Amino acid sequence: MPEFTFIDLFSGAGGFTEGVLLAGNPKKKFRLVAASDIHYLAKYTHENRFRQQLGLDYSFLVEDIRDKYFLDNLLKCIYNISGKYHVDLIVGGPPCQGFSLFGKRDRKDPRNDLFLPYLKVIEKIRPKYFVMENVPGLAMMYEGEIVNLIYKEVSSMKRVKYNIVGPIKVNATDFGVPQARERIIFIGNRKDMTPIEEIDKTHFNKPITVREAIGDLEFLRPWENNGSYDSDYPPVTDYQIDSRNGRLFTKLGISRKDNILKNHDAACHTPIVMARFALIEQGKGLDSIPKLAWNQHLRSSKKWCVKLNPDLPSFTVVTLPDDLVHYTQPRILTVREMARLQSFDDTFEFLGPRATGGGGKGNKKRNLELPQYSQVGNAVPPLLAKAIAENLLRALQK
Repeated sequence: MPEFTFIDLFSGAGGFTEGVLLAGNPKKKFRLVAASDIHYLAKYTHENRFRQQLGLDYSFLVEDIRDKYFLDNLLKCIYNISGKYHVDLIVGGPPCQGFSLFGKRDRKDPRNDLFLPYLKVIEKIRPKYFVMENVPGLAMMYEGEIVNLIYKEVSSMKRVKYNIVGPIKVNATDFGVPQARERIIFIGNRKDMTPIEEIDKTHFNKPITVREAIGDLEFLRPWENNGSYDSDYPPVTDYQIDSRNGRLFTKLGISRKDNILKNHDAACHTPIVMARFALIEQGKGLDSIPKLAWNQHLRSSKKWCVKLNPDLPSFTVVTLPDDLVHYTQPRILTVREMARLQSFDDTFEFLGPRATGGGGKGNKKRNLELPQYSQVGNAVPPLLAKAIAENLLRALQK
């Protein structure tokens, strides 16, 4: 049976890994060989999911891709699992903070050039295909300098020649993800493989809305936590049912043995914060709060905060949990609700601290510890990753 191997670099919690494993069927599929990330909490969540829950045999390397011995250590990981150094596919989304259209933008941010060591890995391992995912700002900012540099680096590879296609623009809503998340994709192919010029969209009648995705979880009020589902809020959409059962569980023939609802803990907001959230109109931001209430009681220095519209897909899920407010409850979303909007199954548990306090983008502890909200917000939506992997499977079979 065709079984193609892959590794996931900059893996984070494992959104790309999850999606690649979702692709295909028993007769054609991908097998995970190795994954890597700089954060140890990413390793805990990743291994809890794919090693402990799903029983996969693979290696996880916690190391900075820029380190001197990273490539040697990665090759050892690959060989220890597969007995050879070759893999069919490498996927990864180098961190994109330096290209974000929101907040501070700094061309000198060292994370802007993490695609360079990523391409060095490609040149050494020589997979049949590789995928890079990033934010649209990578193509838009710095007058296209980064895109030109990517093409230059790929064309200068000496060990093997590659074609590269991109940036391919995608929106997660086109692939069954209940979130308007725009991204760009670069797909490289070895010269002996067929180029992939676009990602086929998932066929469904209309985009999935916020309510269709998380409506069965809206029973949770501020200050509450709940380790199980509420019988008064049964799943009423296919998306909710699939999320509860676990898409990857279903594909692998695993029956869910418990009804435990994990990562569904509400924040402990102050009365003023709850009042502020309650007065924001659905689908709008802080400027929708009546001016008198804002000026006298509810003023805040926060720039971006919107309440979700239940009848539309979500705004882009990010790492700052207080950017999005629940559409009926006066609170931010729980980790589980944000994970649902990213298309993670409820069976996928995020480990580590839930959050690391306030401070906005200046909170350095958030980047060091990689709390649950950051693990969710940084991830590639699994259903988007699945669509990419389906296209790759068809090309590999040829």
